[in-house]
Amino acid sequence: DLKLLELHIQPVWLLHVLHAAERNVKKALGARQVVVIIEKETIPVQPTHADSDRILQALEKILMNAVKYTPDGGTVTIRARELPGFTDIMVVDQGIGIASDNLPHIFDTFSALGDAALHSSGKTKFKGGGPGLGLPIAKGIIEAHGGTIWAESDGYDEAACPGSTFHLMIPMRSGLTDDKIGDISLLDGLSQDSDS
Repeated sequence: DLKLLELHIQPVWLLHVLHAAERNVKKALGARQVVVIIEKETIPVQPTHADSDRILQALEKILMNAVKYTPDGGTVTIRARELPGFTDIMVVDQGIGIASDNLPHIFDTFSALGDAALHSSGKTKFKGGGPGLGLPIAKGIIEAHGGTIWAESDGYDEAACPGSTFHLMIPMRSGLTDDKIGDISLLDGLSQDSDS
């Protein structure tokens, strides 16, 4: 079922949201031996106006994905760069990468590919977990805010681990009057309600 994504706009400090996402992902992924580094000095100190819960949800999905596809002992680095009107949050992993022919499709709803027995430890296996709904949900949230999201990778290689970089372009708004932010429909959560 497609539900309307309602945004509750308030001041949001991106560094606070990034720390919360890191904490939640660490908790969810338990014993996975992957280090998450936030390059704090690159994150803007001024707030933007956005839905903090939704931005947190989007960042968590992208961070979960990065940790999930990075072998034990790897690092995921979060850094940002300020562009006119936007902050580009980059989630850089040392994971297995993405094949060039898959890059256009990773934000579609699909099942992850690969042998999950490799590189695994902890409750959540490396590359474990069913259909990849996290990325489409993150895309819907960022686009609802008037931003964009994309990924770069030098290719897919489970031995060499070329890694991937996910870009979340988040509009920096000083108040509610900057732009009218439209509602957007998207898959809200993973449940398929049969009673509606």
